[in-house]
Amino acid sequence: MQEREPAAGPDPLPYAEVTDDGYAVRAAETFTAREYGPALLLSGDCPRCGHPISWPLVDAVYKNVTPVPSADADHRAVLCTCESEHPARPAGRSGCGAYWTLEVER
Repeated sequence: MQEREPAAGPDPLPYAEVTDDGYAVRAAETFTAREYGPALLLSGDCPRCGHPISWPLVDAVYKNVTPVPSADADHRAVLCTCESEHPARPAGRSGCGAYWTLEVER
């Protein structure tokens, strides 16, 4: 399992679209979940950069089309959405670029 990259220091962690199996493991162990309207809100520290994030998991799509059922309905992608500085982050994006997949049980 990859060690968490440092969140603080003289140089901020650069933006990189990366994943690691350890990200999901750490998120599953440390994130909290609470009902938030029609969503489940996951909160915790990004397993890559260590900055706080929140990620809503919404079960309903609010538009006038029928959603296509997914074979991986219990597996959800999560992205780092921190607002901390990460050099080389593309304009209009947030986070450090880390992403992982969690299996969600309600």
